Amino acid sequence: MESILEHLPHLAGYKPALIAMGILVLAVTVQSFLAGILALAPGHEVAGMPLKGTHDDKGFRIMRTYANSAENLPMMLGAFVLAILAGVSFTLVNWLVIIHVVCRVIHWLVYYGNVGKRDGGPRTISYVIGLLANIVLGVMAVWALVA
Repeated sequence: MESILEHLPHLAGYKPALIAMGILVLAVTVQSFLAGILALAPGHEVAGMPLKGTHDDKGFRIMRTYANSAENLPMMLGAFVLAILAGVSFTLVNWLVIIHVVCRVIHWLVYYGNVGKRDGGPRTISYVIGLLANIVLGVMAVWALVA
């Protein structure tokens, strides 16, 4: 089967970002699975109900990590697609998406491991850097469309 990149060669420059987005989608899918087997199945948390644990409970952290990723994924996908459609620089899109994905993975690992301070620690820093990458990508997409 042929890739769309073969039919639309002008998209080939975005391949690193496309790969990074594929990794992000797979990571969120894995988080969903892990939330089910590590937080819901043992009864630490109940599906569809408010979380009952605290940051000290691994099940709570697993559910919050997945929820946070699920909340952020659509915004990143939207900014990413819009940036490609608007023709934002390959280099800029690739770097911003890769930065965002790396920060999401760091956020995930730090939160799962309960590493550092809860507020202002590595979890917050990785979240904010990833969020800023997403905001810059969105702003660049809109800028390219109106310029």
